[in-house]
Amino acid sequence: MTSQYAHTRFARAVRFVVSLLLGGLFAVALAACDSSPSGPSAPAPDKLSGVGGLNYKLGVGDKVKVVVLGQSDLGGDLEVDAGGKIVVALVGEVVAVNRTVAEVQEDIRAKFAQGVLRDPKVTVQVVGYRPVTVLGQVRQPGRYPFSSDLNVRGAAAMAGGYDRRGSTDSAIIFRGGKKYEANAETPLLPGDTVEIPKKFF
Repeated sequence: MTSQYAHTRFARAVRFVVSLLLGGLFAVALAACDSSPSGPSAPAPDKLSGVGGLNYKLGVGDKVKVVVLGQSDLGGDLEVDAGGKIVVALVGEVVAVNRTVAEVQEDIRAKFAQGVLRDPKVTVQVVGYRPVTVLGQVRQPGRYPFSSDLNVRGAAAMAGGYDRRGSTDSAIIFRGGKKYEANAETPLLPGDTVEIPKKFF
């Protein structure tokens, strides 16, 4: 009798432990289903490295204006090509990608000074920024012009607006080889790729 009672208590204890384990697993699975993928938020552009800042790094597709004082035929509007360079008259190729305007300006000045011009005065300024790419749940995915106040919502608007499945309050930004979580008001930088995900009903 005692043995049977002990066996019954043991069986109940086992069932209790199993029920706790199953309940815990269910709760974990439910939490996993309810949670959405998360990642780092896109950093806000700072005043120096952002558009118009002294530390802004040029990229493929950016356009610059080169002016050589007293030599109007040597300057002009130039675009950073797929190789990351611009081609300047009498100087040739100058590396521009991942460099600041000041660095490119000094490089051009130094090249002109090497037997081409005496004490050249060179200025370089950005006159156009590389476009942004909008993908995902928008009506017209593609590449669109960048403007200094552009955010995710504005980029989606240029791409024809959100389609019926597009999330209007979240987005993913691909920038400099990294992936960031964003919202509709997140500011963009030249060359960003924005992906509008599907919304959860």
